[in-house]
Amino acid sequence: MANQFDLNTLPFCGARTRSGGLCKHKGNIRNGRCKRHSGASTGLINQAFGKDHHRYTHGLRTKEVIGMRELLADMHKSLGGL
Repeated sequence: MANQFDLNTLPFCGARTRSGGLCKHKGNIRNGRCKRHSGASTGLINQAFGKDHHRYTHGLRTKEVIGMRELLADMHKSLGGL
C-alpha cells in the first residue's frame, strides 16, 4: 500500500514528563510528538453562535429575549395607571 510506514522507524516523543524524564512513546509523522504531547489545541476554526452552538437549548436567556422582556415589563408598568 502507498500510505504504509514502519512504526519502528518513528522517533521517540522526547517531551519532558512531570517527573523530569523524557517521554518514551513513539512520535507521529507530523511533528514527532506522541498523542499525549502534540501541543495545545487550536480550538474550533468556526465558532458557533446562537442556535448552532452546542449548548443552545431553547433561547429564553439570550440577550435579545431578556431585552424584550424588560421592554414589555416597562410598557406594562407604564400602562398600569390607565
